Amino acid sequence: MLELVAALLIDLSEQKLYAYDDQQRLLYAGLVSTGRPATPTPTGRFQIGSKFSETTLVGPDYRIPAVPNVMCLSGGGLAPDRLCLHPAPWQERAGECFGVARSHGCIRTTSATARWLFPRTAVGTPVEIRP
Repeated sequence: MLELVAALLIDLSEQKLYAYDDQQRLLYAGLVSTGRPATPTPTGRFQIGSKFSETTLVGPDYRIPAVPNVMCLSGGGLAPDRLCLHPAPWQERAGECFGVARSHGCIRTTSATARWLFPRTAVGTPVEIRP
């Protein structure tokens, strides 16, 4: 039986993600890569609004097909499916470490972190993003 994630915390200063159970016990922690200064990741309280076992990520200067285990945030004035937690296999293939701000605002995870989170995190799970 998988332990379900009751809350996620993204700490921008640490470039880390923390997953907690319903007793506020830490289940998982991992490095992430969030938004660069020109394309920052917003702070605040959100929730998992949608999940995609595989989807195409599209931005002003990129189109990445078949990205697995994508979870997008909602609430806090966000447009649907515009800010997501997703793996960045291209970052891994390039040998670029996580723990460094590199994205267009999304929260990039390792493929292993995305595989761990996806089945354990339900739509509606609270997500806090701290500066």
